[in-house]
Amino acid sequence: MHSKFLRSALGGLVLIMAEAAQAEPLKADPAWQEGKLENGFKWQVLATPHRPTDKIEVRLEINAGSLQESIPQVGFSYLLPRLATSQTENFSNAEMQALLPQILPDAEPKYLVEVSYDYTRYNLSLPNNRPEILKEAFSWLSDAVNRPTATNEQIQAIRSEFTSPLVMLPSGLNDAWWRYRIKNSPLMGHEPGQTIVADASAEQLGEFYSKWYTPDAMTLYVVGNVDRRVLNDQINKAFGGLSGKRETPATIAVLSALPPTPVSFSSQGVTKDRIKLVWDDPWHPVVTTASLERQWLSMIANDMIKNRLNQKLGRSVLKGEPLNIECQVQFQRYKCNMTLDVQLPALKSSIKQLGTELVKLDKEGITEAELKALVAAQKEQLDKAIATYAKTDTTEIMNQRLLIQKSGSIAVDPESYQQLNQKFLSSLTTTDVNARIHQILTIKPTMVLTQPAGEPEENVKVLADLLDSVMTPKAEEAK
Repeated sequence: MHSKFLRSALGGLVLIMAEAAQAEPLKADPAWQEGKLENGFKWQVLATPHRPTDKIEVRLEINAGSLQESIPQVGFSYLLPRLATSQTENFSNAEMQALLPQILPDAEPKYLVEVSYDYTRYNLSLPNNRPEILKEAFSWLSDAVNRPTATNEQIQAIRSEFTSPLVMLPSGLNDAWWRYRIKNSPLMGHEPGQTIVADASAEQLGEFYSKWYTPDAMTLYVVGNVDRRVLNDQINKAFGGLSGKRETPATIAVLSALPPTPVSFSSQGVTKDRIKLVWDDPWHPVVTTASLERQWLSMIANDMIKNRLNQKLGRSVLKGEPLNIECQVQFQRYKCNMTLDVQLPALKSSIKQLGTELVKLDKEGITEAELKALVAAQKEQLDKAIATYAKTDTTEIMNQRLLIQKSGSIAVDPESYQQLNQKFLSSLTTTDVNARIHQILTIKPTMVLTQPAGEPEENVKVLADLLDSVMTPKAEEAK
């Protein structure tokens, strides 16, 4: 539920409006207990004693990734967990092999660690009613994030067989779109998982660890049927001995603004021509009631645009080709895609129809009946979500928590969320929604064309100009 308004909203399409002076700060969900050890190590725990059969989900995140690597340290952010998943000071390889089946996540792919540009995260899923496994898992985690004991010989041996099925990298690192997207950003040249240099040494690895793997840059998350008092003591014993302090601020992983120039790619991953209209804006965390309501308003506008276009385009040659809108918070940017897959012969006519319907929607707006139907559906979904929240899988609860944390937003408790959302929906008007839709449609998106490999190349600039020719004059007339 928390993740929904972050994933599906279109708030990033428009400039953030000035918050009202009376906007109240959101109150964090008190069910999550938070704390910090003397060495700066942070932890967050959500105990679920009312669901004793749930597995215990554990995540340990380090605020360090490939972005922190210097040239002699390339690959070290991957090497550290690669070493830890093989063996540690207190866990031999045989002991690790015995422990792995008891702590690996159930979902595929079963990766134990993920390494990205700006973080390294350990993902553990533990059986319920097995306190000895939790204790052993904490012991191994403590080893995993402690100073590495690998020798030069061990490092070179791992270098020859560097990748591991237990350590995951972000998907699409080598995709043409992603290579284009990270141009002119700090991420360029810092892709995670690069092979370590031939002369990498244990001394260099120790220097990287000491600088970035400090306890004040680590946060432990736990969700499940645990005894908080016992857990607090276990956390202190396992991680209280970590030492060091972050002296150098980490480079912030941020994408540069997406250029408005249309761009095209060829891919083996599509069977039809895929048109994406991409809106890209700075991300503003949801921390007040006003910013939360902006997200909800954007979600409504998102749904209205998608529903109207699918209704209209479904009667044309595009019947059976649903249009989709998705949004994502990524590296301080908020990207929203409007995606349509079509066959090459219908490409230009589809773009013309798309532009025509967008102009009509902007000019005419939505009706009271449309808004009433959507609000009723939203309220019904909200009631169902609240009713089923107590049965939500601990893995999903953990995923929602991490999403909120990475976005810099505040997660409120389900009851407050329901009350705030119901109040918002009850006061919503067509004027509010139509104004939001107008704001969205007056911002020019970036057109991205992906064509099947081997297909004749279409001129994406011609397609972008065609969309502009349909939308711009009519938008001015509507004003």
